[in-house]
Amino acid sequence: MDQSIYSFRGADFRNILNFEIGWPEAKIITLEENYRSTPQILSAANAVIAKNKLRKPKNLFTKTGDGEKIAIYAAESGEDEADFIAARTKSALDAGIKPENIAVLFRTNAQSRILEEKFLAYGVPYYVVGVKFYARKEVKDVLAYIRASLNPSDLISKKRIINSPTRGIGKTLLVKYLAGAELKPAERDKISDFEKLLLGIRSSAERLPASRAVMSVIKKSGYPEIFDPETEEGAMRLANIKELVSLSVKFDGLNPPEGIIKMLEEASLMSEQDSVSENKKGVPLTTVHAAKGLEFDHVFIAGLEDGLFPHTTVGGGDEKLRLEEERRLFYVALTRARKKIYLSLAFFRTIFGERQVNMPSRFLEDIPAEILEQADNGKTIELS
Repeated sequence: MDQSIYSFRGADFRNILNFEIGWPEAKIITLEENYRSTPQILSAANAVIAKNKLRKPKNLFTKTGDGEKIAIYAAESGEDEADFIAARTKSALDAGIKPENIAVLFRTNAQSRILEEKFLAYGVPYYVVGVKFYARKEVKDVLAYIRASLNPSDLISKKRIINSPTRGIGKTLLVKYLAGAELKPAERDKISDFEKLLLGIRSSAERLPASRAVMSVIKKSGYPEIFDPETEEGAMRLANIKELVSLSVKFDGLNPPEGIIKMLEEASLMSEQDSVSENKKGVPLTTVHAAKGLEFDHVFIAGLEDGLFPHTTVGGGDEKLRLEEERRLFYVALTRARKKIYLSLAFFRTIFGERQVNMPSRFLEDIPAEILEQADNGKTIELS
């Protein structure tokens, strides 16, 4: 019950909660002894999940010896946080810890982008559980809009996005358009609207700083409108699109359209490196959902800020139920670790091109202070 985290797939934890009502003669056996984690990790997990009201009492314990305190790193920025995680991981590997015994967990898959960048910079072998950032459909589509607008002869990019979102341009019309064949008046109108869209995007790319140009592309294309922000998947895909804006901010100092061109070059380079390293060897970077059922000696849990973890913008319905599921998700994250946990957060993140101020996750306040320690060089935060 404490690990029920899939309501967005239709799962209802209340089926477990009400089991005894439907089966009153059943004997309930509570399994509380844990053979995986240290006392400190279990103490944190127990304290966090105890705040949930809709659950059966359960308190994990272990007979293993004492372990290390849980380290917390409060970073200035998301980039600083990713740098800390990559550097600590590199140190662990240099000390002889195997990469498969380390994991980096996060709430949303958009968070993998900056981590991938830093792991490459430090030369740390890694793989993304699921799809790497630049291989995600929504990311590839937005980049294709930019490429097609700046290079009218890029037929591959045009083919990718000509009917995404839907514009009534079917396969037959697409073939005729790409072949330069004669079109019927109604067909010409559809193609004309598409080409006007690309011209508008090109105008933005040629006169705006990189991040504002990417924002303009996203808005003009109408692409985000196909995603429902109230669903888990829709929110994640929108977050990936917004992350493209965040990564392009560093090119804003270049004169247009050089900034957007440099961003495209970096995206191509990262994509090439992704294809070379697609071997599932190294340190896994994964969402907490995808990590359920797995275990590692050393676990980093990133992005522990209110609004991100707990993620408070998706799910609809009852806010209390959503928060309880977010707390169960954090419980799952904590209990992936066998020996050591690093919790991290960033006071500032660049979201959709804007610098956002963050508060530490409310879940951190649930962890007993005596089992926490400040990681080296991190900002000091006061927790109850």
